[in-house]
Amino acid sequence: MQDNSESKITGCPHIDRPWKKWYENVNYSTYEPNTNITDYLRNKNYGRGSVVAEIYYGNKITYDELFQRTDLASKALASLGVSKGQSIINLMPNIPETGQIWLGASQIGAISNFVDPRPDSINLKANALKLLEIIKYEKADYIVALDQCYLGMIKPIENELKELGINNVFIVSAVDSMNILGMIDYLKDVLKYNKIKNSKQLEKTTERLKFYQALYLKIKGMSEQKKAYKEATKNSPLEIIRYKDLVKDSLNCSFTEIKDENLVNYIGHTSGTSGARPKPIPLTNRNQIFATEQTFKIGVNVQVAERVIHELPFFSPLGADNNYILDLASGATLIDVPEFELSEFGYLIKKYNPSTVMGTPSWLTQFVKCPYLQKSNLKGLKRLIYGGDSMSKKDERRLNEWLRDHGSSAIIEKGHGMSEYCGGGSYAVGEYNRYESIGIPFHDVIYGIVNPDIEDRLVPVNQPNEEGLICGELVVSSDAVTSGILNGETIVPHYEMDGRSYIRTRDLVKMDKDGIFYFDARKDRSFTRYDGYKVKPAEIEKEIEKSPFVNCCRIVSYFDKQRNGFMPIAHVVLADGVKVYNDKDYAEIVKEIVNEQIVKNPIMSTRQIPSKFKFRVELPLTKNSKVDFNGLIKEGIDGTEFTVLVEETNLSVSGIKVYAPIL
Repeated sequence: MQDNSESKITGCPHIDRPWKKWYENVNYSTYEPNTNITDYLRNKNYGRGSVVAEIYYGNKITYDELFQRTDLASKALASLGVSKGQSIINLMPNIPETGQIWLGASQIGAISNFVDPRPDSINLKANALKLLEIIKYEKADYIVALDQCYLGMIKPIENELKELGINNVFIVSAVDSMNILGMIDYLKDVLKYNKIKNSKQLEKTTERLKFYQALYLKIKGMSEQKKAYKEATKNSPLEIIRYKDLVKDSLNCSFTEIKDENLVNYIGHTSGTSGARPKPIPLTNRNQIFATEQTFKIGVNVQVAERVIHELPFFSPLGADNNYILDLASGATLIDVPEFELSEFGYLIKKYNPSTVMGTPSWLTQFVKCPYLQKSNLKGLKRLIYGGDSMSKKDERRLNEWLRDHGSSAIIEKGHGMSEYCGGGSYAVGEYNRYESIGIPFHDVIYGIVNPDIEDRLVPVNQPNEEGLICGELVVSSDAVTSGILNGETIVPHYEMDGRSYIRTRDLVKMDKDGIFYFDARKDRSFTRYDGYKVKPAEIEKEIEKSPFVNCCRIVSYFDKQRNGFMPIAHVVLADGVKVYNDKDYAEIVKEIVNEQIVKNPIMSTRQIPSKFKFRVELPLTKNSKVDFNGLIKEGIDGTEFTVLVEETNLSVSGIKVYAPIL
């Protein structure tokens, strides 16, 4: 690629691009311009038809079968009138149909809007109202949902959806792509998760009995759910259509493929938002193809037929683009994981023997103490990648040593990115994979560093500090960046600087003389939970302070040893006149705050519930009379806190409990 940057050294990273020296050997990849993401993937996999694209509980789907099913999805959607520019809300986990429907919609120019399918509250009406708020704001024409999501999130608001002009809901079951062997494989996993240590135990009479009891209960449960679904749809004002029936009925239909790289084909949602409602991120075919091609240029894509655990969700651009599109473009084999729990991660690694694993730092650092992996040979694990948060030098070293001790040649790789540009913008591998760094920008991605205290425009920083590092707020420019406009409204503002368009990241970074970047902190006090969810303290504080029991609230992070990652703690000063006499009174106040300000609040998620509440007479202040957030963080946990336990996976929330202090 021709270098049009100025030869004069300015000190500004976005002009000098000191990281260019690392790109002497670039793997250029070609693709057909002005296409859609589906056609791009089809062309990438030319000649790989017999390679397995996905494994779903033992059911193997080849690339030929994947694209055949994608065409069937296009036919099915077109047969009901889904057309260019129309939007489909998706309430779907990581099952084969999810990707097939998305790629099928893309072929006909429709938009797939992925919303977190997990009912994040035990209050069904609250779940439904949260979904309704998103649909009203983002607008939609159709809905695709897992059957259990329909019962919990759509049924309560059917009349409201009808008024909004949504008439059709497509229903998919998680077992549609399972055969009987797949169901048995699933049940074996359930038993494993319940502490059955190895398959040999199934030979024992008691364990075999447990297995068949579980099989009976599963079939019974499916039958009961089917009965509940049938009853719920009987008098629905909407047209409730079984997706698998729609596919059968439209086998002889046709569709017109639309190839336009500038069309939006996907809307995801960022967990770190400027408001309490998840922020929608519209991405075009061009955005996603550009982002994918960047990884091919520097050779960090996976290899053909290599296995990758597919656990990152579709509603996150990181999951959709880096854990689905990129892997399929590479010809990899995805292991679909519809319901993911951290405690099961090691078991999945041992069972499927993947060559590549992606996750958050807290997920990956769990490996060193996972009982399933302690005696495992991980020779097949070639790449371990983390994103979404930073890992300490100590943890990185320890994990690299642990990998070597278990036969793996992998060295921790990492990157930095945002949903606003498909989840990835920089990468650390090889010589520029230094401890605690986020690497260097992709070949055609421009990183700049600006003064974080100037909000209305970008003012570049070009003077290093006493350590020789250039410090400030990271701004990004690339063809992967979203336009930031949805339904005529600006969601992500753009800024001009030296002839290019940039977006602000709100991340404070440092860059050394070699052009290698290091994450420093979030400008808005946000932090990442153990599971990758970004917590915005100001959003939670604002809602908690609406409680009549609360005078003020401040949220900071603390390290949760059990989860091996960060969680939010709420420091609360009660309102004047609130009388409390014992721990039971405090516990009731915590329950009231959690239930009224978060669970029943349509713009909040249960992932925003602080897992600790600490009541104080006043908040500590700095010498400038500002809240001493660093002091609150340093306090850590001392046992005087009230604990809130939310029982959750990526598909369900089964309950919320409050526990009094242990002291």
